[in-house]
Amino acid sequence: MIKTRPVINNSRNMNKSKNNVLFLNLPVRQAGLKKSNSNKTSLFKRGSLAAGQAGLSILFIFLFLLSIKKINAQSFDSNSFHIEFGNFNMTSGKKNSPSYTLTDTVGQNAPGKFSSSGYVVKAGFQYIYDISEKFSFSISDLDLPFGSMIPNVGSTQSNTITITSPAGHGYEILAIANHPLVSNNYTIPDTSCNSNNCTINLSAPWTLSTTYGFGFNALGINSSQTVTNIGTSNYFTNSTYYRPFASLSKNELPQVFMSENTRVKDRTARITYKVNISINQTAGNYSNLINLIAIPKY
Repeated sequence: MIKTRPVINNSRNMNKSKNNVLFLNLPVRQAGLKKSNSNKTSLFKRGSLAAGQAGLSILFIFLFLLSIKKINAQSFDSNSFHIEFGNFNMTSGKKNSPSYTLTDTVGQNAPGKFSSSGYVVKAGFQYIYDISEKFSFSISDLDLPFGSMIPNVGSTQSNTITITSPAGHGYEILAIANHPLVSNNYTIPDTSCNSNNCTINLSAPWTLSTTYGFGFNALGINSSQTVTNIGTSNYFTNSTYYRPFASLSKNELPQVFMSENTRVKDRTARITYKVNISINQTAGNYSNLINLIAIPKY
């Protein structure tokens, strides 16, 4: 949770916290029983008793066939989730001792990597387990004081986020504010960008000094702080593109602003927060809280 604090003639310290959220999704497979045919060779060759035996045998087979039905693989349910297992694994995971490390999938149907033109199948726990890194998410600065604001001059503050997601399907990072920037009963509105065309899930250029409000930009960077836009290119074209935060006070949902579909280690992005006020903005200490939520994708 990030505290943003633009101040018109004043500033103050605020509290800090942060959130992480995890979800789990597993595939499903069905298993079935095969029909079988009975041997009906010489039962009628020994008189009426043999014929009676044949009748009993046929009746038994008929009743057995009527009882065949499909059965589902393992599943678990609660009021908030449904987990389905595609096969009856006995165990899987990562084991180690001082002298060895073992990963296993016991019970997996045909474990291994299979490929052909147009597809790749990776069957088994080894393709999704944590190789060496744990899921982690960090934020460099949680308190962002803007200081005294000057009308028609945009002011910015920034921090960096870093994520490691060993899950093979990547991650998503979402953002939401508790409310717009407020001071008592006064509000600095959310930005609508140059052409009144940016929204909580769509960025647009914001460069005009006469366009007021509060918004943010996010760009992927490397270890040298050079912009790569990896993870953020689907949401922000360059450093001039901004969008407002979703707001809990407006009953809005958190919105994704950074994501990838592969395993990553120490992926970093710079988030820039921008405020621009008009000459008519009432003086005061304005603030809000920003929640950043990191989710691994399984």
